Amino acid sequence: MNYNKSFDFWNEEHEDCNCGSYAFNLDEWYHPGCICGRYDDCDDDVITFLDNWTDEGINDDELANELASFYLDKIENDFGDEVKIVFASELPTLVNEGEEVIAFRAGAYAWEGDNCSSFDYDFHFKVLRNGRWLEKMGSQPVRATNLNDWTASIYYNSETFFIIHRLQNLTCVEKSDILFIE
Repeated sequence: MNYNKSFDFWNEEHEDCNCGSYAFNLDEWYHPGCICGRYDDCDDDVITFLDNWTDEGINDDELANELASFYLDKIENDFGDEVKIVFASELPTLVNEGEEVIAFRAGAYAWEGDNCSSFDYDFHFKVLRNGRWLEKMGSQPVRATNLNDWTASIYYNSETFFIIHRLQNLTCVEKSDILFIE
């Protein structure tokens, strides 16, 4: 991980990042709780978490909100005082210079498989830059979007949570209407 939170020249087009790394200005894929790239361990943590909740018999929307809270705890742990989680139903309007608003949702669906409970789950980030909502779906290119569209290969059915991300020691330049980090 690039702890200076700057994109290297080879990654200027964001080919090697996902929605999380794009939103947080990291140069490697970001999975909440996996800031150093331990993806297998993180999936194990999420599966254990979901197993515990599906045993409780909650519905999919409740499961997605619990998963979002689980991820938000991981995000706070990963970024410390660089982030502030805002539990609000509307977009925060008081954002200081040097801060960005990131929207976050999780999706989770339980279903019965062969003698066991199974589930599909995912998370997604959008970032507000230069007055536009932008998102990155996996390895696809960055695209403009709107705050209300949360449908992809999975519907992100949690509530929308906002994260105020304090940009620290970054020099930003605009290229092709998308904010890149130099």
